[in-house]
Amino acid sequence: MNDAKRIARNILVIMGGGTFRAVLMPVFTVLVARKLGTEGFGAYSFALSLAYILLIVGEMGLPKLVVRELAADRKQVARYMGDLTVLRLVTGLASMGIIYAIIALSSRSADTRLPLFLIGLSYVVFTGLRRFFDAIFQAFEVMKYQAISDLVDILLTFGVGTLLLFKGYGLVGISYALMLGAVVSMGVDFLILTRRMGKPVFSFDLTFWKRMATGALPFGVIGLVTFLFGYTNTVMISAFKGDYQAGLFSSAYRIVWAMAVVPATCMNAIFPFLARIGRSADGRHREVIRRVVKYLACVSLPFCVILALFAPQLLSTVYGESYLEARSALWILAAIPLFSFTYIPLIDLMNAHYKHRLSVYAILTCAGINVMLCLGLAPVMGFVGAAVSTLISEVCLLATTLFFAWKHMRIDPRLLGNWKPALAAAAGALVCLPLRGILPFYGLVLTFVACYLGALFALRTFDATDLRIFRSALPVRAASRS
Repeated sequence: MNDAKRIARNILVIMGGGTFRAVLMPVFTVLVARKLGTEGFGAYSFALSLAYILLIVGEMGLPKLVVRELAADRKQVARYMGDLTVLRLVTGLASMGIIYAIIALSSRSADTRLPLFLIGLSYVVFTGLRRFFDAIFQAFEVMKYQAISDLVDILLTFGVGTLLLFKGYGLVGISYALMLGAVVSMGVDFLILTRRMGKPVFSFDLTFWKRMATGALPFGVIGLVTFLFGYTNTVMISAFKGDYQAGLFSSAYRIVWAMAVVPATCMNAIFPFLARIGRSADGRHREVIRRVVKYLACVSLPFCVILALFAPQLLSTVYGESYLEARSALWILAAIPLFSFTYIPLIDLMNAHYKHRLSVYAILTCAGINVMLCLGLAPVMGFVGAAVSTLISEVCLLATTLFFAWKHMRIDPRLLGNWKPALAAAAGALVCLPLRGILPFYGLVLTFVACYLGALFALRTFDATDLRIFRSALPVRAASRS
């Protein structure tokens, strides 16, 4: 139960920091778009997209490898802190060279080149180093330090960036704010790391660098392909049908993609534990995954129903009335969490147990299926065809992952048998259907959630162990009276 308590607390800590980012950064993006105008916002978006892609390429999957290796052998922390910090700095500077070359060779005006360079520098070097330091915190299962530095980054970027925007500094002000947030949060991470985990040891072992880089490469491929997955369909829709339909698909896809933060957050907290226990003889890793999939099913099923029932209201609320046409794509994409909330834990289980090649095969295969289907469907069906190809590829990814997990990890596919959450979601939907013309949108959502939770507990979905895990996650437990 101590492990369950630690994992539950870490999930809450990460989600707490994620809530600040989920609230403040979209607001900041809206402010940037309004203050900079279309052209300035386009330059800002270009710099962020380029920097984030090179950030993934530059880190080569190193953070995930560090979590897995250090969680199993924490005595090597000083060496990892020393040698791999240097390696991560070298790859970050190499990525900055690419950004500098792209900006220098582009036709952008001289007054935008410096801020674009600073935005790239803040991401690929300083944020890249912080993500590496955060991986060490994850390996030691002390996510509170990661949450602290993330909060510093968000508050500084939002506060200083908003102030400079309203002072009229434009793109230059944004770049300074991003730099300040990235540098200070990275410094906070490094100070906590050296105070709590020990001093770094520098051996400059090239053989060690090569071994780490080779081991991290599959994780880098997984991260890059996953990041590009949805954007590939957007690009193809834009090429075949124009930017209007690409915008419709992207608006629907982003709503679904935003929910991926839930399983990703859970697995950030659980992955070190899976790496630490290994393929235990008592089968603890199987029990952990069974419960994780069960809990994620309880989250994904109501989300899918809400998307299916209230797609028009969601689109008009989030994007405006002009995006209502995207509801057909959202109805199709609404089923994706049913699959992604299951294969994400299974992929991380394989990665934790040195089966990462299987994860790469599964993701690359299904990415290829997605591209081929989209090439065939998008010219005929437009953004709806892109949604269909995305959904089919997600189903294939779950099927492939389940097969690999069963064959190589002996994970029983029957873990998908979460019929109680499905029945509870159906009960909530049946209650809300007759009320769609009576209650407002937010009232319908609240009614559905209340009915779903009531049915969930009425069906006794959670056993005594589940309830103990939930209670252990509470920040304060009442002391027993003598």
